[in-house]
Amino acid sequence: MLRDLKNVDDGGSWQKLMEEVESVTNSERQRLRKVTEIVLEGFINRLTNENSKGTKKQKMVIEKKLGIKRCVGSGIETCVEDGEEELITRNKKKPKTGNNESTQKPKLKNQNQKLDRTLVELTALGLEPPPDMPEAFKNVIETVGGSEIKLVIQKFIQVTDLNPSQNRLSMTLKQVRIKFLSETEEVKVKNNGVIDVVFVEPCLKVSKLHLTKWDIGKNCSAYVFKTEWNDIVKNNADSLKPKAVVQIWSFRVGPESKLGFAMIKVRDVGDGHMVN
Repeated sequence: MLRDLKNVDDGGSWQKLMEEVESVTNSERQRLRKVTEIVLEGFINRLTNENSKGTKKQKMVIEKKLGIKRCVGSGIETCVEDGEEELITRNKKKPKTGNNESTQKPKLKNQNQKLDRTLVELTALGLEPPPDMPEAFKNVIETVGGSEIKLVIQKFIQVTDLNPSQNRLSMTLKQVRIKFLSETEEVKVKNNGVIDVVFVEPCLKVSKLHLTKWDIGKNCSAYVFKTEWNDIVKNNADSLKPKAVVQIWSFRVGPESKLGFAMIKVRDVGDGHMVN
């Protein structure tokens, strides 16, 4: 994982940082979390230094705008947690708290201002930019008559993605990289409709799933694969485990341009092994 960045020529800064982190813990996951905290801390300090005198108040304002919270005794961490997808509830509405302006959160002009911890972790793992699709999957897509292959998302498998009672796999819109639905398809899923899609599993078996769109919070939505997802989890039990990194690619099939997807596991859990 973090060892992938040792060869970067940065004047020894990365090596010094790694030695400091390795002296604190032997856990690869805790090292990654610590590095993330240090990088974010440095980023905030740089912003406050460039923005006049960098007062404590300015620092707190920047942290709030970046979607970062500070925890007692543990430095800083982004508000997006590993299990954020556990919050997914269909069309869930939060209770109103009144119109007091002091209780309202500031609206960001650009959602990209929020640091995505997933992107930080993928970068530390050497997975940004993402690796290309393996030839075996390209061959399967070609066999079913597919074309127009596009990378939709690269994500960590969450515990909730594998929960039989959930029977679904989600792709939050903020992590989706490209527009992959036509205008007609987008309207259909937005109105709680479903689209039948072809799905190439990590084991290269071709299956069928339903795709829809759910609200998962205020101003936040996710595309969701459902109906037969539990069967795909069973077929790929050796690959689909919590914290494994997967890619989901879209493609189009035949003259009717039927929507299809392919899921590829690009990194095993824990050992940092890149899947060929």
